[in-house]
Amino acid sequence: MKLRLIPFAVMAAMVASCSTEDEIAVNPDPRGDAISFSTAVGHSRATETTFNNLGDFRVVAKGVHPDGHIYENYLIGAADGGENATKEGSSNIWKLDHSVYWPTSTPYAVFWAYTFAQSSGTNKAVLPEGVKFSFDVTTANKAKLTGFSPVKNALTPQAGEYNEWNDGENQTDMLVAFTSQKRADNPSNVDLEFKHVLSQIRIQAKSTGKSSTDHRIVKIKGAWLVNAKDKADFTAAYSWNDNKKEASVFDAWENLSFKSDNFSAYGSFFRTPVVLGKEYASESPAEPKLLVDESLMLIPQTLVAWNKNQNDAGAEADNNGGAYILLLCRVELEHEGTTHNGSVPDDVNVKDGKHYHQQFPVNAANKYSDAQYGFVCVPVATQFEANKKYLFTLDICGAASGAGNYPPDLNEKFKTLVPKAADDNAKYDKFKPWTTSTSTVNLEIVDRAVKNVGDAVLDAPIQFSVTVSDWPKEWTDASAQF
Repeated sequence: MKLRLIPFAVMAAMVASCSTEDEIAVNPDPRGDAISFSTAVGHSRATETTFNNLGDFRVVAKGVHPDGHIYENYLIGAADGGENATKEGSSNIWKLDHSVYWPTSTPYAVFWAYTFAQSSGTNKAVLPEGVKFSFDVTTANKAKLTGFSPVKNALTPQAGEYNEWNDGENQTDMLVAFTSQKRADNPSNVDLEFKHVLSQIRIQAKSTGKSSTDHRIVKIKGAWLVNAKDKADFTAAYSWNDNKKEASVFDAWENLSFKSDNFSAYGSFFRTPVVLGKEYASESPAEPKLLVDESLMLIPQTLVAWNKNQNDAGAEADNNGGAYILLLCRVELEHEGTTHNGSVPDDVNVKDGKHYHQQFPVNAANKYSDAQYGFVCVPVATQFEANKKYLFTLDICGAASGAGNYPPDLNEKFKTLVPKAADDNAKYDKFKPWTTSTSTVNLEIVDRAVKNVGDAVLDAPIQFSVTVSDWPKEWTDASAQF
């Protein structure tokens, strides 16, 4: 992403309107000594910040002595944050509240810029609540954004046909930029190249390649990535190359931890279940169905897979901080006809000339109940890098896969991921079962009653693949004539 600083008579950011070609609107200052901002055009996608949904941003700038030390005073901003650039009305102009000029006595300058803000939706703040900017030139020459945590969606009961609770809806992209500039080269044109410093994650599922005798149906009410570190500081350490007379900065995420209680979970919950049906090997495979529709914006990190038999002491540990994908689901088995050998079993559901067995969750009475769901998990080990998209594709109850493993016995924590009913806070949200079209029921979450933590729920674990890609280069170099 490119942000260009251009001299104007007033402090303004001129940006082209959305089009198929990148354009820059410019209004040069004939004196050539005021510093301003303009951006190139990008294409909007999901929660990513591009030109089309760019909100406010802040800039910090300092002069640099020829020997490489940073001057104590600030050209733009202060030790506790940058100057705010704000969009002016419906135009494509961002303005500071005063003009800034590059002193002739300052041969070099360094610039930092950062933002979380988007012009559309609810994400208007340049810095989320709890995140602070600081700049330490006395010891480490380091700019810092401390205390960042991805936002967790509030599970407020919804009215009407509202169907989803997505953590990704309220999470935003994080952009930072750094550059150094020699005033003698061209003080009227300073490029800031923004980059994404979070990782983008989605989860989808399929159930394919089965034989024509495999009639398992999977219904999924929720999917979350559990135990990704959800609190960290972002740092940008400054270094001066005296031979080249230029600065560079080394970005890093530091002090990764959990916000509280050694547990985090980000994902989506659905009032209407996502259904994976009988997709046979002889048929054209159906497109995978999204379980986390709105992209999660999480801290880059290394995920170590959860293993119930591993902890620091080598003994069994049900929750050792390892990562896994958690699903709230049920598995049914469909059979033709309404009877078994002429009789109707009392442990099945009969509908439209077929009957259905409940394979998971297992309840004490071994009875069928549309309302019952249980938690399963899939251990995950991977490396999340900044500016990368990760798409997890789960194969559930496919040709050679089952319905996952029993997760740690943390159901009371897991249940906090599920919205309560609007009319009865002691119950979970109402939903319309897939096999019943006219009534609604309250969700029932069934605790593990058989097997052990870590055991396969059915006959095999869920298989998954991970696709990794770079984010599209949404912003390109600006070009303008002065």
